[in-house]
Amino acid sequence: MKRREWIKSAAIASGALALPANMRAKPNYAPLGTASPSDSTHGYINLSINENQWGPSPKAREAMAKAVSYAHEYPAVPLRKLREEIAEREGVEPSQVLVGAGSSDLLKAASYVYGLAGGSILSSDPTFGDLLRWAEPHGTEVIRIPWNDAHSPDLPALTKALRSDTGLVYVCNPENPAGTVLDAKTLQAFCEQTSAKCPVFVDEAYIDFAAEADSLTMMGLVRDGLPIIVSRTFSKAHGLGGMRAGYAVTTPEIAETLKEAYVHGVVCGASHVSIEGARAAYADTKWLEHVRSETAKVRASFAAFLDSIGQPYIPSRTTFMLMPVKGDSEALASTLFSATKVRISPRFIQGQNYLRISLGSPEQMAVLQTGLKLVLGAT
Repeated sequence: MKRREWIKSAAIASGALALPANMRAKPNYAPLGTASPSDSTHGYINLSINENQWGPSPKAREAMAKAVSYAHEYPAVPLRKLREEIAEREGVEPSQVLVGAGSSDLLKAASYVYGLAGGSILSSDPTFGDLLRWAEPHGTEVIRIPWNDAHSPDLPALTKALRSDTGLVYVCNPENPAGTVLDAKTLQAFCEQTSAKCPVFVDEAYIDFAAEADSLTMMGLVRDGLPIIVSRTFSKAHGLGGMRAGYAVTTPEIAETLKEAYVHGVVCGASHVSIEGARAAYADTKWLEHVRSETAKVRASFAAFLDSIGQPYIPSRTTFMLMPVKGDSEALASTLFSATKVRISPRFIQGQNYLRISLGSPEQMAVLQTGLKLVLGAT
């Protein structure tokens, strides 16, 4: 079927995808997602960029509302408190904790520190691309090593590709865009071996969705004094994507070096309001467990749906799923959006078309699934 005919069929079907009024009702706080585009600044259901549809905890919302009263103050005090709170939980010194505007600040800092010096940066391919994207304009050679058969970073291949001029190795665990997770002991051994030659940056943005973080994190290697950088963000499981707050934990020496490459101190890239929200979210472990639990339910339900229609997918432990498709992924995503106003992310990876879908609320997923039946049935 031609793309124009797909869209025509999708438009006819769109009337069946209209949402009943009870799905558009707003609870008093922290909705478990919403199926109504009117509740989003996007103007549509956005399942393309891994936004947390459960939102921040009520305690974080309350803390941010109170912090508005201090918007005239630079965030020196809340910044100090957040660093101390993270340091206490992770068993490091506050000087080893860097706070930025999401983890993006810290990824960019690492691209400067380890990219401007020349040489190479080594990474899995594909992966979350910000650090690599920022490094290449500096003239840095980025060495990309394809996934293994499990759609995870190929650690033995990365080890073989390590060169004398490699300044940094970047590993995203859980991996994005596949949602796979490396075995903790295997990754630990890789980091121990590799960090003897150059620092290793471990991006743990989605770790809270995969399991209790302590069972997977590489923070222990930082406590052991190895040249490891572990980054986290409040954008994902904590639901603060719009507030821009994240952090990294590393050795005192690397921390001092990275501080020179991004906004820090009194004029931290994160705001007074966002830092207070992050502090409250960090302390609210019950809400974090609630988000993890609800996401796992949606993930299992969506996997069962894909099984029921015979659609293959890569088993995920995060808040998104990647599935190979037969048709052109750009055309499929466009047709789906035309029919449902649900946006998903088309990908083309190593010769294969994929769709990466962020997990939303049950109501949002119901709309998505109706659209997928239409679109995938046309391939």
